[in-house]
Amino acid sequence: VAPVGQAVIALREKIIAGQAPGLTSQEDLFTDGLGHPSPPLQVMITYVHYAVIYRKSPVGLAVPSVFARSRVPAEQRDKLNQMLQELAWDAVTHHPLSGVH
Repeated sequence: VAPVGQAVIALREKIIAGQAPGLTSQEDLFTDGLGHPSPPLQVMITYVHYAVIYRKSPVGLAVPSVFARSRVPAEQRDKLNQMLQELAWDAVTHHPLSGVH
C-alpha cells in the first residue's frame, strides 16, 4: 500500500500550522477546482511511491525539475522539498500495510 492519503493529510496539517515553506493555503495543493495536483503535491506523491517501491527513504534526493513550474518561491523550494520527503517517508514507515518498516 502506498499511503498517499496519510501523507497528504500530514501536509495539510503543516499548511494549517503555517509550517509548510511556500505553501500558505490548501488551494496551493491544486491547480484547479477539479483537484488536479500542483507540483508540490505531485512531488510528495512521487516520494511516497518511491519509498514503497525502493523501500528506502527519499530524504536527500535532489529538488525535482517540476518545482521550476511551481508557485513556490525559489528560496523556499529546498526546505519544502525536504519536508515533502520527510512526510512521505513518515507516512510509509508508519503504515502497517506499506511493507516498509
